[in-house]
Amino acid sequence: MLGAAGCSKSADSSSAASSTAAAVYGSAEDYDYENFSYSSGLDENGYWEGVKALDYVTLPENFASLTFKRSEIEPTEEELQSEIDSLLSDHATEKQVTDRAAADGDTVNIDYAGSVDGVAFSGGTYSGYSLTLGSGTFIDGFEDQIVGHTPGETFDVTVTFPEGYSDSTDSEGNTVVLSGKKAVFSVTLNYISEKVLPELTDAWVAENYGESDDVHTVEELKALYQKMLYNTNLQNAIMDDLLANSTFKELPKEVTDYQVNQCLNYYYTMANYYGYDLDSFVQTAAGYENADDLLEGMSDSITTYSKEALLYQAVAETLDIVPTQEQIDTYSSYTGTYGENYCTMVALMDAVTDALTESAVVS
Repeated sequence: MLGAAGCSKSADSSSAASSTAAAVYGSAEDYDYENFSYSSGLDENGYWEGVKALDYVTLPENFASLTFKRSEIEPTEEELQSEIDSLLSDHATEKQVTDRAAADGDTVNIDYAGSVDGVAFSGGTYSGYSLTLGSGTFIDGFEDQIVGHTPGETFDVTVTFPEGYSDSTDSEGNTVVLSGKKAVFSVTLNYISEKVLPELTDAWVAENYGESDDVHTVEELKALYQKMLYNTNLQNAIMDDLLANSTFKELPKEVTDYQVNQCLNYYYTMANYYGYDLDSFVQTAAGYENADDLLEGMSDSITTYSKEALLYQAVAETLDIVPTQEQIDTYSSYTGTYGENYCTMVALMDAVTDALTESAVVS
């Protein structure tokens, strides 16, 4: 499905990267991100409601027959190997290690029980949790205090909840304030989990992909991924070309507001899940000072997503492209979560991508 705009912090999207964002996108409090709906603002054709994309963007004259050098599109050996490595990692089995101390980067299995001022609180106890040390998943300092311990040990981890952390309750339903409070967790390190990768052989490929993909050998598997990477590289090159050579008069507020709300809603949902308010969560999980700083840091991504959204619709308007029923049906299982209009928009994007890919010239 279409990814949320700017919901991962890239190397060039730090708060220093876009100092004008506050003026461009305002403050988080200006947006109704708590009530964001994926299909809101989209019509039944997958277009932006009330927006004619060609009023805002002028496509390059050759957009329907873009040309690329084959050397720029063909995947490299490194790209192919990376995909194969990722595939093998997905099929890895777990080996439980108990004869060494935990180190940063290890994935450990732990039991923990937390208390504040000696009072256990809801959500503070768990058995068999899988935690990667150094991932920043838990409160600052928690993971560091597991490093150096050996499976079988039980020990205390002392941390301080960040300001703004949501309240919890005790066993009788009484409120337990966590914000800014010191907590002690009794932690038992059960084992260290190590991945064991399968050996890439014809037999392994046939067992895992013979029936589902009609792929039976290592050579056939690599050819399949070579083709997939080629198509992905070509699609990315087409969008990069359109972004670089199209002329944008301005970006309609309907589109940019949608992207901002989508991004903020992503972090808001995650914050609720982990028991944070929005500002505290983006500070802990993404390294931003608050939600406004997030918008500042993500402004370039939000702008790019908005431009891409306009480009897809502009091409569809120009070439009179509509998704096939088969393309729409591909996303039918997602309508309950995203709504029909959003799923139609994604199907429209597929139709536009197919048309531009088929007409592109690679030589």
